[in-house]
Amino acid sequence: MNNGQCSESYLDVFGRFFGFLERRLFYLLYVKKQSAGSIKSNFCKIYQITSRQYNSIRIQLEGKISSVLEVRTLQIENLTQNIRDIQKTIQHKTSQKEKLWIKISHLKQNDSPFIKTSKKYKNIKFVLHQKKRKLRNVQQKLKKLESDEQAQIVRICFGSKKLFHQQFHLEENGLNNHEEWRIRWEKTRSSQFLVVGSKDESFGNQNCTYNGENEIRLRVANRFESEYGKYITFPQVTFPYGQEMMDLAKTSFIGYTKGGKKQKYFKSVTYRFIRKEKGWYLNATVDTEMPPVLTTGLGGYMGIDLNAGFLSICEVDRNGNPIKEWKLVVPMYDRHQHQVEAALQDAIKQVVEYAKKAGKHVVIEKLNFTKKKASLREESKKKARMLSGFAYSKFKRILESRAKKLGVGVKIVNPAYTSQIGQMKFMARYGLSSHASAACMIARKAFYFKMEKPKYDTVLQLPKKFDKEKSNFSKWVSITKSTKKNYLFHDKIEILKADI
Repeated sequence: MNNGQCSESYLDVFGRFFGFLERRLFYLLYVKKQSAGSIKSNFCKIYQITSRQYNSIRIQLEGKISSVLEVRTLQIENLTQNIRDIQKTIQHKTSQKEKLWIKISHLKQNDSPFIKTSKKYKNIKFVLHQKKRKLRNVQQKLKKLESDEQAQIVRICFGSKKLFHQQFHLEENGLNNHEEWRIRWEKTRSSQFLVVGSKDESFGNQNCTYNGENEIRLRVANRFESEYGKYITFPQVTFPYGQEMMDLAKTSFIGYTKGGKKQKYFKSVTYRFIRKEKGWYLNATVDTEMPPVLTTGLGGYMGIDLNAGFLSICEVDRNGNPIKEWKLVVPMYDRHQHQVEAALQDAIKQVVEYAKKAGKHVVIEKLNFTKKKASLREESKKKARMLSGFAYSKFKRILESRAKKLGVGVKIVNPAYTSQIGQMKFMARYGLSSHASAACMIARKAFYFKMEKPKYDTVLQLPKKFDKEKSNFSKWVSITKSTKKNYLFHDKIEILKADI
């Protein structure tokens, strides 16, 4: 948006003011621990803002806090799993070290095996030392996060930690001096503001209206009225996406209050002003009625398995037999968060649109980031690193949002032993890949079939103490532990491909 220097000047000024108020509100609510209700009136009076403007600041702040808390939960889960893995490695390396020491003690120093064994012993000793250091560091990080969670302490860096640390590495970040960094820092901290709407306000938002002439009229904060007037206007504004919804939002409708009285309402519209390199941009969010769920599970389901770098999809018929499987690439490694989110949105859009045409619900696992990372780590450490907590948390949110818009049902199933059962029971039978067989099993779980029986005539080595009288769940627990202990992931897959 660009409507002259006056309008853009106000957006810059109010962006700084909004950022300051957001940080001030954070201090009062999350540092001083004051209640939102007790400070609202005084806050509005001191800073000369309306009640609705206060709500906009609070809602944007709550969104950031919610994101921080979600990330912290994921970090705690991930660090807990990392500690377990490091402890296992330390235990294994300690055992190796002790065995080598016994071996060295029985060798003569002049013998060739003594030199090789000593070198190996030193290497293991060094690795063990590094692992213990890493364990201590990870434990300290976990302790700090758990302490914050227990004390309900919220830590947030307005402007991003990455940009904050750039002041200590000016040349590396293309900055000539600290003043340049400070300008960039302040600009980032004032780069957006929110204007929340309500259905009982004119055109769905009393502070920012989009009227019949396609004119945006933004209410100026009280303290800036003497310089900018009461309103800033932007004529002939059109939205490249969703213009039809914005036009519908201009039309009022008759509703009823809680007391049963007739009242004129509009669709609530919330605006977010965002400053980028070319100027200010405007995003609008409109309350819309979601279509009813148009898909069913009568003809089958669509199973989706999220992996590091791609989605595996498998469509099954009403009997649970796979009829189609494919994968969609979703680049995740060495990508910015917005790039990962955009790639996820594109892939999920394709899957949900296909599900709508097929008339089938989509099925996903109940997400557990720690367990998913652990299963990927069995396959490849690099793949485990590729799957970020951000992508994993966004996946369900984006899928459910897209599915609601298109009227596609979403079912969430128990993830227990999905991959192991799929690989052992369906991979060779239907010629599926290891990930497609997992997606197939995810889809089958939506039917609530009984727990699959293990394949007793498998070429894999079954546990020595394998009790066929136990429940199928217990059998899969035993088999999974045994295969992890006796086979590398890729070896197991190659064996199972021929296990018809």
